[in-house]
Amino acid sequence: MQITDRLRGIVVPIVSPCTPDDGVDLDALARFCEHLMRSPIDGLYINGGTGDGGSLSRKEREKTVEMLLPDLKKAGKCAIVHVGQTFTREAVALAEHAMAHGADAVASVPPRKGWDQIVQYYRALADTGAPVFVYYIPGVTGMTAGMDEMKRLLDIPGVTGLKLSDWNVFLLRQIKLQYPEKTVYSGFDEMLLPGLLYGADGCIGTWENLLPEFYAKVYRLVRDGRAEEARPLCEAFTAFLAVGWQYGIIDTFEELMRARGYALRCFRRPASWAPGKVPAEAVADLLARMEAMDAMAKAV
Repeated sequence: MQITDRLRGIVVPIVSPCTPDDGVDLDALARFCEHLMRSPIDGLYINGGTGDGGSLSRKEREKTVEMLLPDLKKAGKCAIVHVGQTFTREAVALAEHAMAHGADAVASVPPRKGWDQIVQYYRALADTGAPVFVYYIPGVTGMTAGMDEMKRLLDIPGVTGLKLSDWNVFLLRQIKLQYPEKTVYSGFDEMLLPGLLYGADGCIGTWENLLPEFYAKVYRLVRDGRAEEARPLCEAFTAFLAVGWQYGIIDTFEELMRARGYALRCFRRPASWAPGKVPAEAVADLLARMEAMDAMAKAV
């Protein structure tokens, strides 16, 4: 199996549950990983934004990798480890550690530098021998790019693809047309169906933590040429997200992860969320919507 085949599909950006002192709750993480391994997902994206990787120490990030990768390998699922760091040497060290423990690829947001320095950064990651994903998320990094800039990164030997967390599906389509051999993930949950229809090879989205079976069904319907059957599923999903946005989408995610018993808290302080911030009636409504979406997906 080629690396591009192995890396397609629904790759969950797994959360890193918090301990009371904002460390990683390894017991909760192990239980949650076991839960995800029973679902039809294709792999995990470790220490990314949803995993609060930027708030973890290097030791915590390495421990998370060491703990999760054996389960992934045993289940036959892929592992992409986010290694983004301010300093190239730290990112390189994290990439080397991830690959030494069996990761399939590494990923990184770009440093807040000029384009020449950004290219140097990704070349250094690729020089480790790891397949590298560029994580394009301009709303967080402030780095915006068109095809000219993307080509500079995608032409680096060893850069195997891109995670695109943006509304720009035309950019996604341009990349797939010019680089059909590269693996491209959509990153915004709201863009699940549009991204797949424009050629994305899969999705890495926060809400996959709560709806892994739903995402897997949408992906497989589109892959099998049955996109019209996925449309009502995604209409229900966008209606669900619209309700969540009324209360703050991350606050809503935190509340539902807690309600499902997966994590007491996912994002470290300083944070705006506290238990009960989302009204109980809204939580009940959203949980019911999730159950209905899962039922719809199973019925297709």
